[in-house]
Amino acid sequence: MVVSSSHDLSRRMAPIDRFGITELVVQRIKELLESGALKAGSRLPPERELAEMLNISRPSLRTALKALSVMGIINAKPGAGTFIADSLPEVFTEPMHFMALIHNIDPREMFEARRIIETGLAELAAERASAEDLQAIKEQLEGMKRAIGNTDQFLEHDIHFHQAIARASGNKVMSGVMDTIAQLLYEMRRQVVKRTSDFEEAIAWHERIYDAIRRHDSKRAKEAMAGHLHAAELTWVRETKAKANYNSRRSSRRRSR
Repeated sequence: MVVSSSHDLSRRMAPIDRFGITELVVQRIKELLESGALKAGSRLPPERELAEMLNISRPSLRTALKALSVMGIINAKPGAGTFIADSLPEVFTEPMHFMALIHNIDPREMFEARRIIETGLAELAAERASAEDLQAIKEQLEGMKRAIGNTDQFLEHDIHFHQAIARASGNKVMSGVMDTIAQLLYEMRRQVVKRTSDFEEAIAWHERIYDAIRRHDSKRAKEAMAGHLHAAELTWVRETKAKANYNSRRSSRRRSR
């Protein structure tokens, strides 16, 4: 946990004008992050002190802090205080989720993004993974095996498997992007992983990926990840077509009545 001195912040956090208070508080926090006065995990001063530093009312401060919370920049921990987000996913997830909703992103684009991002992450993980990273990946693989037949639990371990690989890559930016994409894909994948063969095929691919990373074979890890994502997309296409055909037949029967 990073603790910033209230005295130090008070000197840097100049009072702000009352017009556009929320926007100005956001800008002031951004400036403090840029200067290094605040860092990931830093605890903000208590509400009363912070309001005095900025020369604004506590209700106005609460409104601004709520906006920062919605953006994922800060989070409140009951009994502990308010902190700057200590991981990139908290900052990325909500904006990315809204982007997906606003633009109605085609799942094919999501698979394309995953191929671009995750093959590179698997390659880096194979080069950089520590013993702890390998253990974290393995634990999620074992969890997938135990969850065969339980779609929700299986997909949770599946997603954590990919997130563990992203963390093993050592690239915090791309790890954050991967966490966000994984969350956006969860519901879509939940709709297509149904049969025993789907679970078994997914596990087989994940074993290949893990084995390549464990052996620090970056080329094979990249290829295995690419193969897995290609197979996952084919499954999605197959299930989507089957669902469309089923709905079409139901509509035809209704019209013929």
